[in-house]
Amino acid sequence: MMTSRERVLATLRREPTDRTPIDCWLYQKQFLGMLEAEYGTRREFMDEFGIDLMEGFVPWPNQTGRLLNVDELADFNPGDPRDPFWLTYKDWTPDFAGLNIVEAVEQFGGERAITAHIWGIVEGTSRIIGIENCWMHLGKSKQKMADWFDRYADWLCALVDSCIDAGVDIITLSDDWGSNQNMLFSPRMWRNQIKPYAARVVQHAHDRGAFVNLHSDGYIMNILDDLIEMGYDSMHPVQESAGMDPVVVKRDYGDKIVVYGSLDIIDGLYAYDGEKLEQYITRCFEIYAPGGGFIFNTGHFVQPDIPPKRLIFAYTVVNRLARQYGSQ
Repeated sequence: MMTSRERVLATLRREPTDRTPIDCWLYQKQFLGMLEAEYGTRREFMDEFGIDLMEGFVPWPNQTGRLLNVDELADFNPGDPRDPFWLTYKDWTPDFAGLNIVEAVEQFGGERAITAHIWGIVEGTSRIIGIENCWMHLGKSKQKMADWFDRYADWLCALVDSCIDAGVDIITLSDDWGSNQNMLFSPRMWRNQIKPYAARVVQHAHDRGAFVNLHSDGYIMNILDDLIEMGYDSMHPVQESAGMDPVVVKRDYGDKIVVYGSLDIIDGLYAYDGEKLEQYITRCFEIYAPGGGFIFNTGHFVQPDIPPKRLIFAYTVVNRLARQYGSQ
């Protein structure tokens, strides 16, 4: 019997496992209150349903309390990435129930694989100058954005060092690049202005011995070859509702990158119940699980419009299917 951490790391290394690894993003406070009232604590759910990973989150790189102008980026300093602040932050929004890096390692390290969720090149910058300004200035102020991305990539590399030194196993670079049926910017713009800096962070994490996961919502089918080239070990969530084709992803990339996800919160967990939900989950396993390279997870945080009994039913099905697809 493998430990949770062994199971996840073996999957990322493409080694045999006793079952498919399982995750569930239980980081929304109101839903966790509902779950505890009807079932038990998050840890009790994780223990009962074999959750193999725990995420630790770092705060946004903008702690100024305001959005900056693009001209301010040249002098902007997010702060020392080696400051314990980034690993011990607690001033989350009222509906957030995630853990910081130190809490995740202390409470779950060793038994489960620990992931550090940090904010990537575009998503982090969007929190500094605003989403619309970030996209606009990719075209309008290319050199200013390039100069910032260059400094920010170095800053992220130092933050990666802090997270790894604290005991995490996996770095999640959260960087939403996709929308519905297309990317938020052209693949050419992404390759010229974003890819080099994201690749630098991926390579640095690998040099430190950590695995790297990409979290990007939306459609990113047209840059999957690039993700392989950059060295991402896994990608989350592979959003089928945005146009991602699960059959093509598994057929063409299943031996090159681990799929980490598949349970869409809205079009899966919210839309279906009972037999239809079981069929939906079964289809996910039938597509992604054969041959390994799959970690089951929700596409995002489970929200309070999901009845806890439905989640419990879903993960009862998940546990049965996960055992069927073990490869050890």
